[in-house]
Amino acid sequence: SVAEAARRWKHLAAMSQTEQELILTQSVVERARKQIGLFTGLLLIVSAVIIALILYTMTMDKLREIATLKLIGAPDRTIVGLILQQALAMGTIGFGFGAILITSIKDYFPRRVVLQPEDGLALAAAVILVCVLSSALGVRLALKIDPATAIGG
Repeated sequence: SVAEAARRWKHLAAMSQTEQELILTQSVVERARKQIGLFTGLLLIVSAVIIALILYTMTMDKLREIATLKLIGAPDRTIVGLILQQALAMGTIGFGFGAILITSIKDYFPRRVVLQPEDGLALAAAVILVCVLSSALGVRLALKIDPATAIGG
């Protein structure tokens, strides 16, 4: 009856304790979900840039070898496959070390975020996708190499 009387006033509102608890928990959970999503997105972008730069540098270091492969008739898909293999190896090794690190030190943190197995699989898929997309810069460089570079041209 008190809540009904308060609701009649346009600038007042009354809620039960369960309604207040529901609003509080929903806002806290929603804020934490958005923060984790933003943090994950930012980390994926930064890791994509780092992986792209590493692969580009590694490809630049092997320009002569790639030119030699082209000179002896290796198809472009073989060269692309080598660079993609390198990118995927970096991603899976990094993801594996990260997963081991998380599982070994998670008990030492005061607050934890519980990751479901499907979340871990989604993150692994995102890492693979980031690695494949990041390898595009190195692939582009490798495909532009002139085979004459192998013989000093």
